[in-house]
Amino acid sequence: MLEFVPYTQEWIPSVHDFNERMAAGGLASELRFPEELDAQFCEDPKDPLFREYFLAVDGTNVRGTYFITHEQWIANGHPCRVASIRLPTSEGLINPQYKGLGRAVLKHALSRNPFLYGLGYGDKNRPLARLVRSQGWIWAETPFYFRCVHPRKVLQNLPWLRGRPGWRFLLDVATWSGAWTGTKALQYLRTRTPATPATASTVSDFGDWVDDLWERARGAYSVLSVRNLRMLRARYPADDARFIRMAFHCKSELRGWAVGLATTMQDHRHFGNLRVGTIVDCLAVPGNEHSVVYAAAKALEGRGVDVIISNQSNRSWCTAFERAGFLSGPTNRFFTSSPELARLLESFEQNFPFIHLTRGDAAGPVHL
Repeated sequence: MLEFVPYTQEWIPSVHDFNERMAAGGLASELRFPEELDAQFCEDPKDPLFREYFLAVDGTNVRGTYFITHEQWIANGHPCRVASIRLPTSEGLINPQYKGLGRAVLKHALSRNPFLYGLGYGDKNRPLARLVRSQGWIWAETPFYFRCVHPRKVLQNLPWLRGRPGWRFLLDVATWSGAWTGTKALQYLRTRTPATPATASTVSDFGDWVDDLWERARGAYSVLSVRNLRMLRARYPADDARFIRMAFHCKSELRGWAVGLATTMQDHRHFGNLRVGTIVDCLAVPGNEHSVVYAAAKALEGRGVDVIISNQSNRSWCTAFERAGFLSGPTNRFFTSSPELARLLESFEQNFPFIHLTRGDAAGPVHL
C-alpha cells in the first residue's frame, strides 16, 4: 500500500534504487532525486524559509518523490506563504502499474501548501510539465537573456545545437567564416551606457543595507519573494564561495545589489566547456535596473567568462538587460502556478510582467 513519508537518512538506499530504475527507464539525469539531504534550508516550519522532502513508498520501495521550499512572498502588497515544488517524480513515468501516482504526488504537495508554484521544467513537453498543465495549472515563460563575451568560443561550445542535424556544419561555418562577429556587432549596437553609471563592489556578505533597499524597492512589483537580509543570507550563505555578491553605488549612494556566478563548465549539456557567468538574482532602487545590469555584466566579464546569462520575468529588468546589450533566446525556464495561487495573483495575465522572478527563486540556481 502506497503512503507518503518524510525523506530521512534511512531511505537513502531506497532513493538510490528508485533513481536507478528511473534512469534505466529513460528519465533525464537532471531529474534524479537527491541521494543526500540538503541542510542549507531550515526544516523548521516556523522559519521564513524551509524545505520539506517527501517520498511515496510501497513497503521499503520508493515509488515517487518531491520536495517543496516554503517561502514568503509579497503579492499585490500583502504577505503570503507560498511553496515551490521540485522533482515531483513518480514511477508511473516508466511503469504503467503506477499510472496516476504523479497526480497523487501533486495532490500531497498541495496538501502541504495550496499556494504552490514551479520554476524550471526545461521543456514544456516533458511529462512533469504536462502533468501540472493537465491539473489546471497556469503556465508562463521567463525570458532568457545572454551576452557573448567571446562569441567565437561560444559557437564552438553549444552541444544542444551542435547535436542537431545540420547545425554542427552551420556553426562551424559561422565560426571560421567570421560570421560570429555579427553577434558582437549586434550586442554593441544594442548596448546603451546608463545615464547614471553604477560602480560595482564585491562584498563577502550582505549587511543591514539590504533591508533598507528592500523597503525602497518592494512596492515596484506586483509579486516578489522577500529579499531582506535574513532571506538573502539563507539563499546565498556567506560560506558558499560560489556566489559573487555585488553592491552597486552611484556617487556613494546605494543603487542595488546582484548575485552572480562564474562557473567553468565541463561537458555541460547546454554550455559544453564554456566559462559561464550568471546574473542569478538582483534588486535595485526603481529606475536603476539598467545601471545594475550594466555594471554586473562588466564585473562578470572581469572574471574571464565567455558568456553571461540570466532569466528574468519583470518587464523593467527585461528592458534593462536589453539596453545592456543582452540578446534573448529560447527559454527552458517556465513558471507554473497552482489554481489556488493563480487566484491569489489575479489577474495573472496582467500581473505577470510585474512579477520579479529570477534564477535565484524556487530551488535556486541549479545546474549552474
